Amino acid sequence: MLTVGWTGHRPGLFADPAAARRTVFETARATEAKRYVVGGQRGVDTWAAQAAIELKVPFTLLLPLPVPEFTINWLPADRDILEQQMALADEVRIVGGYTERNRLVASSCELLIAVWTGRVGGGTAETIGFARQFGTPVAEIHLAAPPGPGWVTGRGI
Repeated sequence: MLTVGWTGHRPGLFADPAAARRTVFETARATEAKRYVVGGQRGVDTWAAQAAIELKVPFTLLLPLPVPEFTINWLPADRDILEQQMALADEVRIVGGYTERNRLVASSCELLIAVWTGRVGGGTAETIGFARQFGTPVAEIHLAAPPGPGWVTGRGI
């Protein structure tokens, strides 16, 4: 039984967000975990926290910023989901920034599962990089990105 950290993209960065969500749930069911560590972002983090709830796996939410600042551009429904997950988490910590959150996710687990497209330059790649620095095993699940020039950059990728 492992402590499993999760990282990955927001829904819109996958060609098929529903398939990405299913992948997270299928992977969670197949992974024997004693605890999850997730970063609270929409997409993979949200889906992993939901899987923890459904599978009755205790989980820690590591948020980079206070909720009003972190979710400032979110839809109200997405903010509501985060708040529901916060109420069900065993631990919620606000850690003082995205890089610190990513470092803590990578250093707080015995296995990091990354569900992503392989796109570098964002928080997912940073979290994977930290895991490799710490010697944390990384299980990468690569899914297709949406077609197009790939203009999306910044946090959440």
